[in-house]
Amino acid sequence: MNPEEADAKVQLACTRYLKAKEEADAALGDLFAAYAAAVEAGRTVEELAENSPLSAADIRTGLRA
Repeated sequence: MNPEEADAKVQLACTRYLKAKEEADAALGDLFAAYAAAVEAGRTVEELAENSPLSAADIRTGLRA
């Protein structure tokens, strides 16, 4: 592989990473919006954490932000 090919691979990987990060950030925002709605509907953060990738403490922290 020559330097130009290597640069192109790095650029492609960076582009893919930034797109994935943007999508993950948006999904996390959607997740916290859903948590907020669930808490308003009467669920506790402990109940939400049972089926969540996040702990109750993480959910609490995110809801305060």
